[in-house]
Amino acid sequence: MKIRTIASPAAVLGLFILNFLFLAWVLLARNLEIGSLLFTGVIVQAMLGMLLYNRSAARIREYDHSLDHSERYIQDVAELSMDVQSIIEAKTQKYLYMNPAVTKVLGYKPEEFVEGGLEFFYNHLHPEDLPHVKRDMERMLDHGFGSPGPNREEFIQEEIYRVKTKWDEYRWFRSRRMVFTRNLDDSPKDILSVARDITEQRGFEIALVQAQEFESLGNLARRLAHDLNNILMGIQGYSELGVENREDTRRMEESLLKIRESVGRATDICRQMLAFAGRGRVQITRFQLNESLREGLPLVENLLPENIQLVLDLESDLPKVSADPNQVRYALLNLVVNAMETIGAREGDITIRTYLRQFTGEGDPEHRGLLGDFVCLEVRDSGPGMSEETLNGISDPFFRIKHPGRGLGLLTVKGIASEHHGLLQTESEPGKGTICRFYMPAATRDALVDEKPEAPPITVEAGVVLVVDDEPTIRAILSQGLGNAGYKVIEAIDGVDGFGAFVRHRSSISVVLLDLTMPRMNGDEVFEEIHKLAPEIPVILMSGYSQSEATAALAGKGLAAFLSKPCSIKETLAVVRKAMGQTAPGAPVMP
Repeated sequence: MKIRTIASPAAVLGLFILNFLFLAWVLLARNLEIGSLLFTGVIVQAMLGMLLYNRSAARIREYDHSLDHSERYIQDVAELSMDVQSIIEAKTQKYLYMNPAVTKVLGYKPEEFVEGGLEFFYNHLHPEDLPHVKRDMERMLDHGFGSPGPNREEFIQEEIYRVKTKWDEYRWFRSRRMVFTRNLDDSPKDILSVARDITEQRGFEIALVQAQEFESLGNLARRLAHDLNNILMGIQGYSELGVENREDTRRMEESLLKIRESVGRATDICRQMLAFAGRGRVQITRFQLNESLREGLPLVENLLPENIQLVLDLESDLPKVSADPNQVRYALLNLVVNAMETIGAREGDITIRTYLRQFTGEGDPEHRGLLGDFVCLEVRDSGPGMSEETLNGISDPFFRIKHPGRGLGLLTVKGIASEHHGLLQTESEPGKGTICRFYMPAATRDALVDEKPEAPPITVEAGVVLVVDDEPTIRAILSQGLGNAGYKVIEAIDGVDGFGAFVRHRSSISVVLLDLTMPRMNGDEVFEEIHKLAPEIPVILMSGYSQSEATAALAGKGLAAFLSKPCSIKETLAVVRKAMGQTAPGAPVMP
């Protein structure tokens, strides 16, 4: 490059011509003898100039050959690579180059990206990934980041996303981008992007995570079995006492109330198990966070080994929160398990803290968008802490497998916080432990107004209910409870029997209570057959699974409502009345 700049052929030739003209002028202006001498000098200089010209041209040809060889080498490497490599022009958002690997992994030709630009890329992104990928790409195109100055170190932007192939399937990619060249005003000119297909790797990670979750769930299930056995023993004991004290109404009533209390505790454990497995339904309600945490404390304590101490620091007089108590407990379990496995076998402690904080919507970028009073659930551990690089990796869905310990993933808690219009904030330094703060909105003043009292029970026959369930106990309880409220009940022992009963009594049936899982014919099949014959008759689906999971196959098909088992007679009556258009405040009818 130096030879090419200082001694280019044009420069040498120009120098020779100037010297020749100068010496020619001297030759004409002075006597012949001196002119002859100078002319001889011109000839010698011309010969030296030609020699230098030839030498310079040879070096330039050598340089150009080396440059061409390097360019071909780089192009060959790009075209042989299985990674998708591209160069994007920042101003036009067009692809200047796309290597052939894109055809192998996605099925599209490079020309399709070059012609379509970034819009073509955005149109094939997974809908869940599009917002954050587009946001990060626009930031790179506008600023490029990197340190200022001539010796700048360009920032490398990394992210993971899914792209739809020409074969109508999504594949996972890990992308790395940086500014390739800049304009004179220091703005990004071209962006270099390299994306690697990690679909198979992702599959292995998912399998590993699932195996770890099953292991954690199995350990928890063994501990919960002890609690359930104690509850069942209480139910059995109070049942026997109730029978023995049947002549003493007061004592029998006490036994029955204890049984109902034990059933409530067992129900909470079952719902926490579903939440722990990620299959609990979300039910936003108003409750005292501290009370809910104390109720779930035995479950947390069962998780902790002897080397870890649990410390509670719960602020008194907190306002109620608007959240799902089971999902909040699920989030707490995730945070505690992460903290526990981070501490490992060493001695340590985990502190659970609650307090109130007010946000104005400004200030710290993490808190922008939060406005009003928020109650914070904080989990602090005395573990080894995390580096900044590891802390930044929390946004990776598979962060947990990089973390010392398994846990159930902070991304899950982040998702729960997002569903509750809140925030998950994580703070950590090596040697100083980790603090996770889950902010959830406090219930508004309007929301604290008591609901209207429930309408009195209907004491006259209010309609005919077809109850389809393969469990005799459930049929008997629902039949008696609905009957006491004034409804006539028709029972069916399974799906086939239920559909037959519906056909026989179609003209008189007001509403159908339908179990999801039954022999011979499942609830979703029965619903579709009933809906074909009489779409105007409301059908209520019952299941122990979450609403989203149980009703996935029936979404948008006219299902009237969903009841989550176990459900009380009071809940059942409220849903039945609302489905029939009768007064029943608070019934969870499906949208």
